[in-house]
Amino acid sequence: MFKLSAYFLLLLLVIASLSVGVAYAQHTHHEHAATQPDVAGAPVPDLPDVFLTTQDGERVRFQDLLMDKLSIINFIYTSCTNVCPLTTANFLQLKQLAGEANFQMLSVSIDPKRDTPARLKNFAKAQGAVSAGWTFLTGSPRSITPLLGGFGFYNVAVDDHSPGVVIWDGRSGHWTRLVSLPPPHVLFNELQKFLAG
Repeated sequence: MFKLSAYFLLLLLVIASLSVGVAYAQHTHHEHAATQPDVAGAPVPDLPDVFLTTQDGERVRFQDLLMDKLSIINFIYTSCTNVCPLTTANFLQLKQLAGEANFQMLSVSIDPKRDTPARLKNFAKAQGAVSAGWTFLTGSPRSITPLLGGFGFYNVAVDDHSPGVVIWDGRSGHWTRLVSLPPPHVLFNELQKFLAG
């Protein structure tokens, strides 16, 4: 009876180990896949023609910001305490990695009802993200929602949003969307592909 119980216990341990191994492999694959561009080189989608407001209170046409420029764009909200500060920190590190490379950074609020220009400005200061070539943007929900959809981000809810980054080349009309939380070196590697083009 003892031998049978010992064998049964051993079998359970082997099955449990295999399950953990499979789960880890799937998680690792998912994490790797989540940082890969999924629309590299795709034609520019039809973005809505919307006006947004910068952290300095300036009203700007979003498509004008993109025109003839290489842009890297993320989506944040100022009351976020985890993902948004991390994506902002990744942009800061990207700026250091990229040195004098010619591109701009745009951070678009997904919480336009609360994120006033003043709140965006305070968030940028608190994160150490006050920099030339880095614009924080807000607007009406009627502007932000279709804009997010144009980039391929749907049903983006405050407090439960998936992070994502877009690299947009207004010179060539090509773009890349990276889902999840790509680290700075991944952002830099993807950006370099556009800088070299």
